[in-house]
Amino acid sequence: MNEPTSRADLIAALAENCAPVRRVRPWEGTALIIAATAAAAIGASMVFGFWRGMLAGEASPFFWITNALLLVLGTASTAALVTGALPQVGPRPNAPMWAFALLGALPLAAVIQLLRVPHAHLNEGLGDPDALHCLTSALAAGLVVAIAAVLFLRRAAPVALARQAWLTGLASGALGTLAFGLTCPLDGIVHLGLWHVLPVPIAALVARVIVPPLIRW
Repeated sequence: MNEPTSRADLIAALAENCAPVRRVRPWEGTALIIAATAAAAIGASMVFGFWRGMLAGEASPFFWITNALLLVLGTASTAALVTGALPQVGPRPNAPMWAFALLGALPLAAVIQLLRVPHAHLNEGLGDPDALHCLTSALAAGLVVAIAAVLFLRRAAPVALARQAWLTGLASGALGTLAFGLTCPLDGIVHLGLWHVLPVPIAALVARVIVPPLIRW
């Protein structure tokens, strides 16, 4: 093989086997994740039944606060994920970390409530019979969102693989729990603060391990 003798020859040699590809746009990733979240919500509602109590004014303020914080975290993580899917320079947005910190106030409030009235809230804490159901169902819904995020990242060219993995987990955990939450009629601060928040860090930790090999160039 002949070595290139000039810069122009080197560039020509490098580009010789290149083929044009369709440009990946961040809005495509956003649309894909939104569609996956909607699909997860519809699927959860079909399996477990949509909770109509929220439309009848039966939901507590804790229900709306919890799901609003999940929506904020899911939105911030999705925005950071799709903008970081392409090579770029400059500071990375830290809105997802702030949103996750805000969400952390809910389990803190749940623990304080348990300590204040341990016997009255025993069934909503570690003895909650619906805990495992909510935890696993939220993670299952989040898996749908995670698959959509990974499919988009595989088409893109992410550089910070660890960061993208964390964001995939945060987005899928938050949006998956939000999607499943439309079916859950339990709206106490202890139940929501524990079992509707725990899927988020679990999804983030799992994604940190699994996602990088799947999106590496």
